Amino acid sequence: MKLQKELKLMRDATMERMPQPIIQVFKDNINTLRKNKLKENALQIGDKVPNLPLKNIYGSTVLLSDLQQSEFLILNFYRGGWCPYCNLELREYERLRSDFNNVNADIIGISSETPSRANNTTNKNALKFPVLTDVDAQLMKAIGIVFQLDEATKREYENFGMDFTEIHGNNKFELPVPAVYVVNKDMQIVYTHFEENYMTRLEVSELLNILKNKLILKTI
Repeated sequence: MKLQKELKLMRDATMERMPQPIIQVFKDNINTLRKNKLKENALQIGDKVPNLPLKNIYGSTVLLSDLQQSEFLILNFYRGGWCPYCNLELREYERLRSDFNNVNADIIGISSETPSRANNTTNKNALKFPVLTDVDAQLMKAIGIVFQLDEATKREYENFGMDFTEIHGNNKFELPVPAVYVVNKDMQIVYTHFEENYMTRLEVSELLNILKNKLILKTI
């Protein structure tokens, strides 16, 4: 449970130093996502992920099918390299990358931050797996994991110095819910993890055990 321990330490530190009114703004945003049933309306196990174009860190266009070399492809949708919770998660996938490869699974990270920022995220976390840009969040919208920041949440991010027009290269103010989708060679979804609370993530070692035991095959 390595990742969960690190996440808890970060959550506790955040809650201790952040003023209660700001915490409440983020909690309200999370509750709104749940009320809007974003999770229920997103693509589910058995659905197919569309093979839409993405950009690599060099700005070149790639398709998901170009990256589907193994039996399974893990799509880790993260908010951006500015998010400390995302960085913890990405580093844990990198730590276990060879173990995932041994069970015939590849990993890619996907966000809507620009390719230059995705490159910074790659370097900062010493990632060897591909980190891709979903321009204007087109893939994430097709899957159903994107939401638009409300004014209160947008204001608090701006107070923290977050310029999403620069981070995303547009003025849409959209973010994905951190989510994990595992697809097979037919681009069919065989496993999902979706949590509206951005401070909560799937324990990466648990996903590895699922793949090791082929339990996801029972869900197809």
